[in-house]
Amino acid sequence: MILPDIKAVPGSLIQTIMGRQMSEPAPRIDTPESRVPDTAEIVARISAIAGTLGLELVSVSGAVDDVIARHSVQMEDLNRLAAAAAIVSDQNAQIMAAARAAEDVIDRSAEETRRRVHDTTHAMETWVSSADGAATRISALSQSIDSVGAIAKSIETIAANTNLLALNATIEAARAGDAGRGFAVVAQEVKALSNQTREASQRIQKTLSELTGEIRSLTQSSAETLAMARRMAGQTSGSDRSASLASLGEAFDRVRGSVHTVTEGAQAIHGRSEDLRAGLTHLAGDVKALDGLLLDGGKRLVTVAMSGEQIMQATNAAGVRNGDSPFLVSAEDAAGRIGALFEKAVADGVISLADLFDESYAPIAGSDPQQYMTRFVGLTDRLLPDIQEAILSSDSRIAFCAAVDRKGFLPTHNRKFSQPQRPGETEWNTANCRNRRLFNDRVGLRAGSNSGEPLVQAYRRAMGGGKFVMMKDISAPISVHGRHWGGFRIGVLA
Repeated sequence: MILPDIKAVPGSLIQTIMGRQMSEPAPRIDTPESRVPDTAEIVARISAIAGTLGLELVSVSGAVDDVIARHSVQMEDLNRLAAAAAIVSDQNAQIMAAARAAEDVIDRSAEETRRRVHDTTHAMETWVSSADGAATRISALSQSIDSVGAIAKSIETIAANTNLLALNATIEAARAGDAGRGFAVVAQEVKALSNQTREASQRIQKTLSELTGEIRSLTQSSAETLAMARRMAGQTSGSDRSASLASLGEAFDRVRGSVHTVTEGAQAIHGRSEDLRAGLTHLAGDVKALDGLLLDGGKRLVTVAMSGEQIMQATNAAGVRNGDSPFLVSAEDAAGRIGALFEKAVADGVISLADLFDESYAPIAGSDPQQYMTRFVGLTDRLLPDIQEAILSSDSRIAFCAAVDRKGFLPTHNRKFSQPQRPGETEWNTANCRNRRLFNDRVGLRAGSNSGEPLVQAYRRAMGGGKFVMMKDISAPISVHGRHWGGFRIGVLA
């Protein structure tokens, strides 16, 4: 592969390379200090600087991603606060409207109440006067009935005497014989009339007696009604009535004052709520704009980091040895051996080519993080562990090594990362149960989908619990009968 034209390398990267002091020594070349470094040595130094720069840029990019993620949460909080402020503002507006309406009602009610109290007082006074007059008339009626009763008793007495007189006349007419017959008839009629008068007088007295009882009951009720009317009218003194009406008016004024205070408070809160809503909306806009800037900056950092990766790819393709060379050799060798094992398995009928390239990832129920199964997992579980464990133990800087398919699916991981999941322990599972998972992030997808030269990528590896490790991901493509299956990845601690 031909080295890229220096013009294709970003100017900022060239300035960094030219002006920066190396934080790590370049691969040592045993030459006299007076000798001018040759091209291979210069390229090796550039590759080392590019690798270090790429790691730092990816680290910064990851930190920017964390800030963006936190900003997203803050953005949601700000939006909720703005929505809450809007609700408070709207509710305060409703409170103001209701309080003003209440003030109007209180004003109208106070005037109406004063008028009704006045009318009621006047009606009470009229009632008292009417009850007083009725009591007087009932008393006079009672006296008249008593007088009629006395007259009725006199009539009864007269009737009794007349009856006695008629009896005497009858006796004398009987003594007179025939001469007294006419007188006897008159005496008999007088007696009959006397009896009728007496009976009528007795009925009148009985009726008067009953009427007198009713009059007495009516008199008592009239007295009680008069007393009640006087109590309700407040006829203790004129000043008491005035004081009662005045206290009622003062009560209305106090209520109106309280409602007015509520109105003013609600108006003040409404104004502040509007200011708060406007401020939160403006702040949310600023945060959103900042997120856009950070996102753009993060993308640019990744782009620059990938430019550094391209420099490393170019130096590796040119045959210049550097710190990544041993791992590149291991990755290419493992990829070739795995491809050969897959081809043999197909040839022996152990698995069909269609099953080997299966992309129907079936979720494993209850797994967290989500794990999947494919039709080739059983084969990789048998063939890959020996290769992967040997490479993992060959260098202490190697954190992991595993084969992934074109979509970044990792069927069989190193044994220490293939623990059975623990229910409800997501963080532990994330760090220790990394097999059967889709790693379709930028690095994982590039490692799996790359069918060209081996890749050297810098990235932050998520270990669960918000912990990350800076690493280099070195990968080489795996092919089966000329068909791209995926890639073999080696993670090297930075």
